[in-house]
Amino acid sequence: EDFRAAAGLGLVGLLRDAEGGTHADLALVVEELGYAASPLPIGQAGLVCRALDDTGIGGDMADRVAEGSELVVPVLSEPGEAHVRASAAPDGALVLDGRVAVVAGGLNADDLLVAAVGPDGAPVLALVAADASGIGRTARTSLDITRDFAVVTLAEVQVPAGSWTAVAPETVERLGDALALHHAADALGAADRLLAMTLQYVQERRQFGRGIGGFQAVKHHCADMAVDVERARVSVRAAARALDAGDAGARRLRIAEAAAIAGESCSRVAGTALQLHGGMGFTWEHDLHLYLRRIKTGELLGGTPRHHYARLMELVV
Repeated sequence: EDFRAAAGLGLVGLLRDAEGGTHADLALVVEELGYAASPLPIGQAGLVCRALDDTGIGGDMADRVAEGSELVVPVLSEPGEAHVRASAAPDGALVLDGRVAVVAGGLNADDLLVAAVGPDGAPVLALVAADASGIGRTARTSLDITRDFAVVTLAEVQVPAGSWTAVAPETVERLGDALALHHAADALGAADRLLAMTLQYVQERRQFGRGIGGFQAVKHHCADMAVDVERARVSVRAAARALDAGDAGARRLRIAEAAAIAGESCSRVAGTALQLHGGMGFTWEHDLHLYLRRIKTGELLGGTPRHHYARLMELVV
């Protein structure tokens, strides 16, 4: 019901031509989801909605996703993992085999948009029902308890003609970059919430007869948190604009910057927030741990900061 309500506001179909939204707009929505620790995979569904429009597969599936009656999430291998394999079948069908270790929102999705490598080595996008024969979904236990993750296995999954299409390598790369951007935007929102929570706490918590926010060391830590949040925000905003501009070289550069910088910066914010909350930060009764868990998990999705720093070096050297 929450997903349908968000779709009714036009958030899921934001990237469709009729809506006129941009990746920068969708990134702002995802940032707010991170701020609220929301479980809704609106960013992933929004990317799928646009991909279905662009490829023309799935009939009216894009309309159903946009209106919230169907949840579809992308299934892409993480950097360095083996890709799903696609082989030809009679009557223009396709057969998918492989395993994807982490699919955000995959446990509750109705359908999956799978990126695979075709028989000729070219990438394909295939739309399959999440309960189709040969598909296995297992809940992935993770540090983050605010969202659902699944391990998706595909064993001789039949995809009929009309539900898949060959695409340019740039199409899958762009989709992967967009997902990395949204992971960074989500972490930014969560880090911003931790900053606000911490500033409030250090003003309320008293020690030695005064608020701990008056101590110089605490002030410095809070200032460092604010700088890290702004550093992440600037990099995420720049990456979203580059994604909208359409220049592949600039997009790769800015996405690598955002994923690396935001990943590290938001992780530092989470660690400092935990320290400044003291014993209160280690309790389940306080919401801090929800955001810390979300940030630490998001740091590993769509490529780690180490991966994106290495990618950044390859692009600039």
